[in-house]
Amino acid sequence: MKLSDYRIIPSQLKYKSAPSVDQDIVLSFDNTSKLNTEYDRTTTVSLAQVYDDERQGSNIFRPTFEISYIYSNSYYGTTSYVPFRNNLYYVLPEVSYLNGYWSGFPQYYEFDFYRPDVNDQHFTYESKSAYTYNWSYYLTYAYENNYTRILSHNLNGSSLSWQAQKGIAFRVRTIQINGNDLYSFECIAPHGLSIGESVELSFSYNNNNIFEVYSLGNDKLDSESTVFNIYNVGYTGNTFFNGQKGTFKRIANSQNILESKSKYYVREHKILTNVSDLIMTKTGFEINAFPEKSQIILSSITPNNLTRISKKSSSNAYTVTSKIDIDTNGLLDNQMRPISEVYLTIINKGYSGYFNKPNNNIGIKEGWYFNITDNLNSNTWWVDGNNRSDSNIVVSSYTLTDISGNTNTFYYNSDLKAGDIISGDFCEWNNYEQVERIISTYYHKIKYNKDIFQIEPTPSYNSRGYYYQPHNPMTIKVFSDYIESGDKSTVDLVPSYSFYSNSNQEFRWRDIYLYGFKDEFGRGVDYPYLNNAHYPFQNVIFRLIPEGDNGNNYIMGYDIPTKPKIDECE
Repeated sequence: MKLSDYRIIPSQLKYKSAPSVDQDIVLSFDNTSKLNTEYDRTTTVSLAQVYDDERQGSNIFRPTFEISYIYSNSYYGTTSYVPFRNNLYYVLPEVSYLNGYWSGFPQYYEFDFYRPDVNDQHFTYESKSAYTYNWSYYLTYAYENNYTRILSHNLNGSSLSWQAQKGIAFRVRTIQINGNDLYSFECIAPHGLSIGESVELSFSYNNNNIFEVYSLGNDKLDSESTVFNIYNVGYTGNTFFNGQKGTFKRIANSQNILESKSKYYVREHKILTNVSDLIMTKTGFEINAFPEKSQIILSSITPNNLTRISKKSSSNAYTVTSKIDIDTNGLLDNQMRPISEVYLTIINKGYSGYFNKPNNNIGIKEGWYFNITDNLNSNTWWVDGNNRSDSNIVVSSYTLTDISGNTNTFYYNSDLKAGDIISGDFCEWNNYEQVERIISTYYHKIKYNKDIFQIEPTPSYNSRGYYYQPHNPMTIKVFSDYIESGDKSTVDLVPSYSFYSNSNQEFRWRDIYLYGFKDEFGRGVDYPYLNNAHYPFQNVIFRLIPEGDNGNNYIMGYDIPTKPKIDECE
């Protein structure tokens, strides 16, 4: 015992109006310490605390994704290559039998994640490659920002190209709402603005290019997210006019322009795994909600006089699991923070050769959601000759000759490997708010090889194809909804990824929530933890979206009637 073990509080200070009384302290002379014997150490520990300490300190993840694959096999065509011709899902086979001109859809196994052994005489099938003939699968994370990536868009017939760092593109229109004259800015994607915030335009009026947002939306339904308005206080000249194009950057606080002005970029991903590091299996007894389509074709109306059952689409569900531990220790995201998301990145391989005729040795086109438009004729982003829409995934090829003596070259996309970089979403980051926003998601487009399978009477440079979103996120950590701040004198308590505000003379950052904690908004992660590893799970809906309807009304890959065009009063 020592005197420092005790703290003496006078009786009159215990609470207000407490009386003064005499006090005694009883001191014990019992010995409470002894010599420690080597190897003889015992203590009481909390197993729950030990478990939580290990859980919070672990950076090992073994992610699992369950995928519902939804696609619409929308385009029928013709082919002279015998193994493909003999195995189509035929359109009007009776007519084809009479005129010898066989047309139909490629069967479901050209799209599915699992390619069965169909014995179509095309190539030698290997069961170990069943899940990698059509698609390749990787784990990736957001690695860095590309500020100089050239973007392009056709907005209502107006073409515009710009660097990602310039912001979000728009077109100006003069409108009047409730008697107020406004300049309306129609954006290519959601602007992320609120009324009262400011924008920095790519052009100026009397040397001023910063304007306050007066209102959102115009005379079109649900336009608030893509249209913002500036009040016309009497601007003269030709700075603002109908059809003018430009870009803007968001300013969250007009009193602190330098620090609250957003940055814009294309997020790039680094691959964490090789193709062989992931395992894909069919999910037992589970299918999606959309029916499968099959037909029986009699031998009397097939080109090779064989009766068979053909299948146009499937409704399977799949599970993807990593075979290796994903150690995130030391991995930083594109904002130099500990990574909070991993992505299941799915990329078309197309080994059978229906797709991916190359342009500059590239078969897959890449772009963003704002590049997907209804009018193919005016949309030049996806054309074969536009190198800016070429991905960085090179093609490989092989050559085969069928029984009729037709020799063809078949192209497929080469596998990527751990450490490779691929493009991602178009994003906005605000230092002062410490938050990232996805402006427009990243898409791939695949087209049929016109030399193998023709879906158009006259081949074009911008033929129809299928879109899909490669990156499918899984949250493994969550940043707080609350912005923390710290003075310079407490720099040892501030994380390395914090932002220093010169205007406030303080550091600003968002803490990372502990595993198992969820805030009042339900934000947080609580995955199983076992043997020093986290086991996160994520449901994914993967869509292969046809471009154009080919005679039907397809919305995001579903055969659904088009929604009537009505206003809010109806």
